[in-house]
Amino acid sequence: MTHNHAKLSFTIMKNALEEFFLIISRYLSREIFYNLTSLTGLLVLIYISHRFMHYLVQAASGALPAEFILKLMGLKLLSDLMLILPLGFFLAILLALGRLYKDNEITALAACGIAVPFKTIVGLGIIFSLFIGILSLILSPWALTQANLLKKQATTTAEVSNFMAGRFKEFNQGKGIFYIEAIENGNMKNVFVQANLPDKYVILVAQHAYQTMQQNEIFMVLLNGYRYEAPPNSLAYVITQFQEHAIRIPNQLTDNQNNDISSLSTNELWQKTDPIYQAELQWRFSLPLSVILLAALAVPLSRTTPRQGQYAKIFAGILIYLIYSNLSHIAQKWVANGDVPVVIGVWWVHLILLIIIVILLYFPKLKRRSI
Repeated sequence: MTHNHAKLSFTIMKNALEEFFLIISRYLSREIFYNLTSLTGLLVLIYISHRFMHYLVQAASGALPAEFILKLMGLKLLSDLMLILPLGFFLAILLALGRLYKDNEITALAACGIAVPFKTIVGLGIIFSLFIGILSLILSPWALTQANLLKKQATTTAEVSNFMAGRFKEFNQGKGIFYIEAIENGNMKNVFVQANLPDKYVILVAQHAYQTMQQNEIFMVLLNGYRYEAPPNSLAYVITQFQEHAIRIPNQLTDNQNNDISSLSTNELWQKTDPIYQAELQWRFSLPLSVILLAALAVPLSRTTPRQGQYAKIFAGILIYLIYSNLSHIAQKWVANGDVPVVIGVWWVHLILLIIIVILLYFPKLKRRSI
């Protein structure tokens, strides 16, 4: 009977400790979530303010129509969330654990034989890394592609929306000139267009004109007019009468923007073997991995005394994050330039951080044993 009572008592105590550990894990998860929400909101607010001022300056100069500002801000925010959220998550863990250290709650848990729930924090990091992976591998490239298309549309719209009646307007970096005598409800009257092409000069005059969008390109449609065409340094004009003539409005963006590697889909990068594409692919996979490593780093880094306060390790955490982030970008550049083999890639940066985490986790234990 005594043996059965002891076994029953041990089982009850074990279940009680497991239940208590679950309560502590839920409590800590809730604290991290609250801090993450607050910090992410603050970081997003700072980001939006900076972006809004940037686009506002462009709108004031006439380079960006005002109706495109909110759309561009939304797409850029979606593409850059994968950079904002890991920092917010890392700082959220530091703040949550820092408060527990400040209020002696960690000391109380240690007195009960319960350590900081390292597995719970790393588990949260793994779950959060899945969300970051969706952002970096799928949503961010899509948002960048849409942003590039929107910028192209905004630039071409800005070129033609700034036309004023009675004034000459250059387009295509001075290679063409528009003149519109009058504009009424979007309908242009008595339009003059001159375009200096590489192999000929073209002059168009029309009674009316209007703008239209086709396949992300803006066209000026001229109605009831004449087209005068001649080779350079020649007066032998070919005159053509037309009822409707559409001309594409060239934009100021170069074709390099369409070839932006950051906007390529992950599937496209996976099929390419060039170092520059592999560097981008490795960097995208590095972001979810960095979330897990930063979550693990936050546990030993957050160790403080009650006198140090909740925010004692925030500066150190931000400094470590900046160094880690900059090293990751440097490693990506080295791989893209061929200075580092693709096999090594950017992974050495994460390996260094992993070694630091192991040292911070086990050094205090080794120090206590030596004493």
